[in-house]
Amino acid sequence: MSKERTENWRNLCRFARAYLAPRKGEFIFVQFLHVVAVGLLLIPPLLIRMFIDDLPGAEDMSFVLIPAGAIVAICVVFFLAAWQKEYRGHEIAQDITVRLRNDLYGHFQKLSMSFHDRKKTGGLLARIVDDMNIIQEVVHHGPEAIIVSAVMVVGTAVLLFWLNWILALVVMAFLPLMGLHVALTAGKMWRQFRTVRRRKESLSDELEENLSGIAVIKGFGSEDRESAAVHRENMDHYQSRMSVIRYMSVLFPGAISINQLSAAAVIVVGGYVALGRPDLLTAGTLTAFVLYLGRFLHPIIRMVMMLEHAGRFFASIERFFDYIDIEPDIQDKPQAVELDEVKGELVFDDVCFSYDKQPVLQNVNFTAGAGQMIALVGPSGAGKTTIVRLIPRFYDPQAGRVLLDGRDVRDIKLRSLRAQIAAVMQDDFLFSGTVLENIAYGRPDASREEVIEAAEMANASPFIEGLVDGYDTEIGKRGVSLSEGQRQRLSIARALLKNPRILLLDEATSSVDPETELLIQKAMDRLRAGRTTFAIAHRLSTIFQADQILFVQDGQIIEQGTHRELVAAGGEYARFFDIQYHKAYRDLDRV
Repeated sequence: MSKERTENWRNLCRFARAYLAPRKGEFIFVQFLHVVAVGLLLIPPLLIRMFIDDLPGAEDMSFVLIPAGAIVAICVVFFLAAWQKEYRGHEIAQDITVRLRNDLYGHFQKLSMSFHDRKKTGGLLARIVDDMNIIQEVVHHGPEAIIVSAVMVVGTAVLLFWLNWILALVVMAFLPLMGLHVALTAGKMWRQFRTVRRRKESLSDELEENLSGIAVIKGFGSEDRESAAVHRENMDHYQSRMSVIRYMSVLFPGAISINQLSAAAVIVVGGYVALGRPDLLTAGTLTAFVLYLGRFLHPIIRMVMMLEHAGRFFASIERFFDYIDIEPDIQDKPQAVELDEVKGELVFDDVCFSYDKQPVLQNVNFTAGAGQMIALVGPSGAGKTTIVRLIPRFYDPQAGRVLLDGRDVRDIKLRSLRAQIAAVMQDDFLFSGTVLENIAYGRPDASREEVIEAAEMANASPFIEGLVDGYDTEIGKRGVSLSEGQRQRLSIARALLKNPRILLLDEATSSVDPETELLIQKAMDRLRAGRTTFAIAHRLSTIFQADQILFVQDGQIIEQGTHRELVAAGGEYARFFDIQYHKAYRDLDRV
């Protein structure tokens, strides 16, 4: 057995144990109904044979009523069996799909930010949606296709030989031709299906990237260039789909034609036999034979097509388990503790951090006293955001420690740690829903009065009250109906409502006007009492309020102290401040 087949078998067994076993009784019952349903379909041609052969000697209508009544009874039983197998089969497949999606999405949530930094959102969505749809399709229709096709082919073959072995041999003579036709077309079609999947993923990535960056595309007037890129990907996908369609358009008509040729051969040979030896082949037998012939070759094509679906199924469950088997980088230790009372003192003790073997932070040391405001200043890419992200354990350092009130944050349960932290990022995320729901995101149990109070502290209440439905206004996906400044004030209100001990601010007031910024800063002054605040800042108004400034450059803290101390030192911070001061002066002069 090849390595690929061994892996497929291992994944299938694992899938069956984890997701099929809880419904195994119902699953087996559905397969039994498949057998019953297809078995019932094999009976009517025999009844038609009896009717035709008994017709010449019939004396009353009993010869009609018996087979007709039997067919009606078969239809009733078939309907009940088919109804149950379809409903129960799809329900089992849907239930398994729900559990698969829940498990995969839950696992994605457990994985660290380093994992999500490397993965495209579109790719993860494809795993949750597309792969699960493939698995759902095969869980029900795969066993059905195999069982129904196998029973139909074997049952029909037995009946064909039982009805007339000479005609059955005529039919079997066409099987090599059918096999050759399928081998030549289906194999090439499957290879093209794999190309289609690759092209589809490439097109999805291109579309996701362009739609996410639509503002940049419009800003640079690059619509034509990006449209051309999407068109190229779209045409590649089109060409690959047309390759599949070319083979598919030959596969099914070719199989049907071969089936019809075998039927023609049966009629010729059957007619010759019936004319010469009527005792060997009656009209009813020939009719039943032709009816069965129509059901003999089609299931073979169905099984061939299911093989392609099976290949996609095995690829999907392999990807599913590949993701499920990824161990989260960030997780609770067995001895991790809950936080009781948090003062908010944070210490970075010789912290080093690398991303994909690229050093980001090197030997970072500082202490943030409880209730202090720490301003992180420095050029872009220096490591400021990484310092902030180590506090809630979005990442863990490769060396050194981050201590909260003297305890390594890795010894604290993640939920307990993050419950004490609120963040307002430069481009913070808002969810589809109402204004009230977004502000209360960190505290869903908060009262309406508490939400309004937080909005007032963030200076968001004036514009909220001016919206159509006030706090009940739907803001659209990612707050698309709001301005950037309004979105940022909602994010600040959300952080205020959470009432954390530690605040993480990444240019939290970068998109508001000076008047609004002043009001927010006053709110922050009230909020900071007893809380530790980290602010990644370029604005002087933010820097001046800091109890301690850390100047970060090339992943190291090269200067730290108060504003007066660092300006007096005449180092990198002093040069930075001079640039910012003159920039602010020029901006004021323009006003």
